[in-house]
Amino acid sequence: MHDIDAMLDALRDEALPSRLSAIDGAVFDGLTARRERQFSRHGMVLAIVVAGFLGLSVGIGSGSPASAERLLGTPTFAPSHLLADG
Repeated sequence: MHDIDAMLDALRDEALPSRLSAIDGAVFDGLTARRERQFSRHGMVLAIVVAGFLGLSVGIGSGSPASAERLLGTPTFAPSHLLADG
């Protein structure tokens, strides 16, 4: 046990490697980048939830009956359709 104490005392007295003093900036830059990615991800999820809620509430709550027109047919107000009916 005395050997471990002596080794820890010797380690405490040694100077830190010079590369460790420059690691702080890289660590904080990485943390900032991660926080920004997480913030943008949360913003995207919030936008999707709000858009889905609004779309469903307007679609379900409008109460308008479904149109009997064909989905890919000629629109009612297209010039060719107006001339053919007239």
